[in-house]
Amino acid sequence: MLINRLIILLFGCMPVMAAAATATAEDLATARALLLGGKHAEAAEIFADSARTDPVAAMGLARCLCAQGKRDEAVAALSTLADGRAEIQAELASLALQRGDCETAGDCADEALRLDRDELQARWVRAELARLAGRLDEAERGYADLVRHYNDHDLQQAESLRWIGLAAARYARWNRLDDQFNFLVNELYPDALKLEPRYWLAPYEAGLLFLEKYNKADAAAEFQAALELNPNAADVHVAMARLALQNRDFEAARISLDRAIEINPRLRSAWLGKADLAWANFQLDETLDLLKKKALPLNPLDEETLGRIAACYLLLDQSAEKGQATRFARLVEEVTERNAHAGTFFLTLADQLADRKKLRQAEPFYVEAIRRMPRMLGPRSHLGLLYMAGGDEAKARRLLDEAFDADPFNVRVKNSLEVLDLLDRMATLETEHFLIRYDGERDELLARYAARHLEAIYPEMCRKFGYRPPEKPLIEIFNSDGAHDGQQWFSTRLIGLPYLGLVAACTGRLVAMASPNDPRSARHFGWARVLEHELAHVVTLQQTDFNIPHWFTEGVAVFYEDRPRPQRWNELLMDRVPKGRLFNLRTLNFGFSRPKNGSDWQMAYCQAELYVEYMLNRFGSGQPRKLLAAYSRGQSTDEALPEIFGLSLEQFEQGYVDYLRELVAGMSSLARPSGADFEDLLRSHREHPDDADTAAALAVAYLNRDAGDEALELARNVLKKHPKHQQATYVVARLRIAKKSPEEAVALLEGCLLVDGQVRDDPHPSALNLLAALKLKAEHYGEAAELYATGQRLDPINLKWTKSLARVYLLSDNDERLAAALRRIADADADDLATRKKLAEMAIRRDDYDEAAKWANQAVYIDVMDADSHRTFAEALIGSHNFAEAIEEFEVAIELDPATPYLRYALADAQIEAGDHAKAADTLKELLEMAPDYPGAEFMLENLESIDQ
Repeated sequence: MLINRLIILLFGCMPVMAAAATATAEDLATARALLLGGKHAEAAEIFADSARTDPVAAMGLARCLCAQGKRDEAVAALSTLADGRAEIQAELASLALQRGDCETAGDCADEALRLDRDELQARWVRAELARLAGRLDEAERGYADLVRHYNDHDLQQAESLRWIGLAAARYARWNRLDDQFNFLVNELYPDALKLEPRYWLAPYEAGLLFLEKYNKADAAAEFQAALELNPNAADVHVAMARLALQNRDFEAARISLDRAIEINPRLRSAWLGKADLAWANFQLDETLDLLKKKALPLNPLDEETLGRIAACYLLLDQSAEKGQATRFARLVEEVTERNAHAGTFFLTLADQLADRKKLRQAEPFYVEAIRRMPRMLGPRSHLGLLYMAGGDEAKARRLLDEAFDADPFNVRVKNSLEVLDLLDRMATLETEHFLIRYDGERDELLARYAARHLEAIYPEMCRKFGYRPPEKPLIEIFNSDGAHDGQQWFSTRLIGLPYLGLVAACTGRLVAMASPNDPRSARHFGWARVLEHELAHVVTLQQTDFNIPHWFTEGVAVFYEDRPRPQRWNELLMDRVPKGRLFNLRTLNFGFSRPKNGSDWQMAYCQAELYVEYMLNRFGSGQPRKLLAAYSRGQSTDEALPEIFGLSLEQFEQGYVDYLRELVAGMSSLARPSGADFEDLLRSHREHPDDADTAAALAVAYLNRDAGDEALELARNVLKKHPKHQQATYVVARLRIAKKSPEEAVALLEGCLLVDGQVRDDPHPSALNLLAALKLKAEHYGEAAELYATGQRLDPINLKWTKSLARVYLLSDNDERLAAALRRIADADADDLATRKKLAEMAIRRDDYDEAAKWANQAVYIDVMDADSHRTFAEALIGSHNFAEAIEEFEVAIELDPATPYLRYALADAQIEAGDHAKAADTLKELLEMAPDYPGAEFMLENLESIDQ
């Protein structure tokens, strides 16, 4: 009896029956520990010795096999001992339920309960079968009976507590018992772990509850705890993938799913995850293929699988004639005939469509999920969040309030309600074409200028794309409020969670942006450019009914910005194109949604814009609009390319790669850094000691590690055989500079760089830059400028040469060339405020008022709160005799900087020029109260008064 009692405690609800057994209790305990630790093969070997005669061993063996995807073998292992064994009948019922064999599941569960009415796993299966058949009252009674069983019994098996926990969670969701969530994660599952410290299913189930509520931190902690107990728990790896998908970390999700499938290749949830990754990449055919060939055979009745398939059918068959029977319609009929309360099916379908921003299509399916399954919590909260994304806050609040009352632990719902409260406190500016919400105290000026800019560009944008959205786009600008900064509020506005690492984004109708005026951020960016970019998304997303792939809407938006390619993008092209490390149209979407690093993310934007450029340059100006039209008709990229360009996808891609190669070939003729780290250089030098370039590069690496002696020895050895080796000379020159001998350094560098007084055709950038810097320090400005100009000519994509030239021209008072250099710098950096301010001031000094207005206006579009930019803009407008707008700019400058007397004097002068003497007099009186001795103010006022008399 003592031995049997020990086995019962170790094996949960698998009581030992009197049977001959080869394995001892100690053997079975060891096998159980191996099973829970994920050592399935080792555990199976021990269990197999007694599996034909011992039900405990048979159950253990079956679970080892199931964990590896060998379900049929597991059923066979159980079947030989099924007669008269309630626990084995219950296990067979669970296995049948998992594969959608409801009839077998019901028969086995009934038999288990005939043998033992308290068989908890069988009772759980019975309740689930009732739910799947739409007998909801019967299912609810089943869940309630399990909860009552827990209340009436002192359960001492971890596995028994798990069945209770699953039933309690279902009952609590259906009956809005939010306190049960706390009980499950803080009491029941911890109690299960106390009963059996290796029972990884306890933290796993707790983690799933946290994940359901979007409590990512606690979910991650529970899943990690489960993996520490069992690193080979495939279900936990799938859960980690789901967590990564919530974080939009698609690469981490892929890794977790691959690991899960490696452990258990027949795990349905893992294949659903794989399908979700393909769905996120707009790969409808691949998604459907994964669902039908991998997930569906594992359970043909699973509503989560079928809901995903329905979403694929809906999008793939959307061109079918109205009223025509479609795969989608037939599937809906099949599912609802089987289960009239198929809420999970409709919720999954709606979620898939919402994930693709198909908000209009998703809405009726959320409504249908609520109608068919009003007990479910998910449809209300998800529909509320859908209304949030569409900018319909009134509908969103009603549903989210209901969802929060039922489930106050859902983080996204709670956060979204806080956003709605914030939106109620925000001011609204309505223009002819836009609704703009903003912080009324800190962003009123930003909203005003944003409205002016958006109204100016919107008609032309709509004309270019050939489409005007039917409703006014909604622009929302978030500043700090309470405990959160504007970026966190912006992120929460979009996804219900404060984790987006962006400053702006678009959902289709709504554009949300973090305020550049946020005092907690102190991060200025070109807000006008950002709004232009997001507004392009509004147009193209609505134009194509969200059928446009991510890469194309981004490519079009970046191309529309009409600015030079950033230096970082050029550097990435020069590095990756020769190596063939490029995205293609099948992988480019993942460069946005699941980049491995920041370089991938930048490269995705770069390549997307270059696809648009390639279409225009190779096929003509109308081609991108034709592609937009194809997406509007519901066509895929594979279907559209041959129709529009007369090329297969492969031919189109090859032409694009050739275009990139041509582009890179003309970018720079200077040597690029190898990218090799110190260890790589050291190893390469040991393998090829006579390679001068490797030795010189290693010398530079030593120099950068403050190992001057080693650097000098290497450089000298190179120079013995190659006296004018540039990189080796550069090393020696730097060491001469360190020893206060710059003249020697100059002589060395000139010796290797100059031929007949001219820079050689292939200068090394480091040597060239160092010589130019030495000339600049010696105030030999002409020579420095010539050297930097050579670098700029040979390496036009690298702004360091232009910036150095600007410094030379600034120090040498060469304003004309300084302005040219600064223009190049400003064009290459859309967020560079200081350079634009400098260009505007320089243009004012030379009376070039049009250019001054251009740069000052751009400065305002980066920092609308900068008084100097408004002042310079006003002065430029005065020079162009645009007195009305100049007056407005001076008034803004005074609002931002009320203590500067000059601004009032200049405003009064502009008001006089505009003929408004009364306002000019008032302005001068204010000025004289503030600064009684301000030069010329009193005289100007007296003249005004005499004129008026």
